[in-house]
Amino acid sequence: MALDRYDWLEKLAAALPDDALVMSTYIGAVGFEWAHHTNEHPRSAMLGQMGDVIGMAVGLAVALPHRKVVCLDGDGSVLMELGQLVVMGQEALDNLVVFVVDNASYESILAGLARAAGVPYAATVDTMDQLQHELDSAFGDSGCRFINVRTEPGHAKVPPRQSDGFEDKYRFVRYVEKTEGIRILHLAQQDRQLMARPNALD
Repeated sequence: MALDRYDWLEKLAAALPDDALVMSTYIGAVGFEWAHHTNEHPRSAMLGQMGDVIGMAVGLAVALPHRKVVCLDGDGSVLMELGQLVVMGQEALDNLVVFVVDNASYESILAGLARAAGVPYAATVDTMDQLQHELDSAFGDSGCRFINVRTEPGHAKVPPRQSDGFEDKYRFVRYVEKTEGIRILHLAQQDRQLMARPNALD
């Protein structure tokens, strides 16, 4: 069995805690449908490079241990850099949950690989009931989790996104700055030097 991607992403979007942050693959149908279900909410960082989404999510979870960090990636992206699973297992962060869209194109056993890499909890789901159980556990308790979701292959059911990675980056960072009360982005060195000059803006 396998789940319809559009349907299970909608269920995941509805279950997100209010203060959760999301690191999502930007590539293809996953990114398009996730953006649709979340109304392009700035809590989601859309990453356009395969093989680094889990690693970025681990870094975010380390930096903000008091917030739930959700990672949404594809099976091909995970397989491109399996070292991410080792880092995830080493860190074993209680605030990190990874969901993988697995359309069986590679006939992989990702949950088994995650467990072998030291991830404390890894499971494969292929029914909505199983998915609901994992959502309840992931967002009701703490714990590092890797959830591989067997997904039917197919094209996106929504139009492509109309923004790019640059816009996504700044929107996400500004959202984190606002909700955390911190400064992440600073003026570049040359801009600071310019502003330090007398009459710089004259």
